[in-house]
Amino acid sequence: MNRQLRAIIAAASVVVLGSAALVSQANAGPRVPQVPVVGGTLQAFFAGIGETINVNTDQQDLSVFQHSASGNALLTLKYQSSPNAATQQVGIYNASAVIPPLFFLLSGSVGPLGFSSMSFKPGNIVTVNRFDANGNFLSQTTFGGVDPTNFGFYLSVPNGTTFSQDYRNVGALPHMLVFAGSGQNAGEFFLCWDEPGTSGTAGDQDFDDCVLILESVSPLATVPSTIGGVKSLYRDK
Repeated sequence: MNRQLRAIIAAASVVVLGSAALVSQANAGPRVPQVPVVGGTLQAFFAGIGETINVNTDQQDLSVFQHSASGNALLTLKYQSSPNAATQQVGIYNASAVIPPLFFLLSGSVGPLGFSSMSFKPGNIVTVNRFDANGNFLSQTTFGGVDPTNFGFYLSVPNGTTFSQDYRNVGALPHMLVFAGSGQNAGEFFLCWDEPGTSGTAGDQDFDDCVLILESVSPLATVPSTIGGVKSLYRDK
């Protein structure tokens, strides 16, 4: 998403939802061992957006997340490199559940720069608002039974569903790598997915099939004059 649009959406979130931050799992460090990333597409993507990330050495030991006190976040689809792009379904799940329910956040059919906002509310409730790349409101869903203190991410495609926690995947294979953003994306996380092969087995291990950025929201000193129009997108129904 371009910085101007992101600033407008961030400001709207602050006004409507309150200041927020997404907090990662405590004491996260480098993933050990680092997972070999096949091909150069993911590295080229990061270089193309000005990131200094090395995909083979900068993987973070992150698989689950929790909200902050205010509990709001943005998830933006940044890049897709898969024939299954339009069928991709991204969401969260309760990381401590034996058989977790799936809470849908974003469809791959929205395309790069489409995004969703998450507002965690008391009573294990999360309201998800979905938008296209231009910030146009698409849909809203409110889910109950969500654990805001311990949730992971999933990716579903026709071949199966994979999870951010390796042990949930066939063969305990990694299907999502996490990288900490640098520069203008500092404080944010890139979630990079490798779609499963047949029956959920290993894919091609390029981790570029679906790349998302998970953002915390901070108050802005100046609220854009167009804020009224964007605020309406976050309305409760």
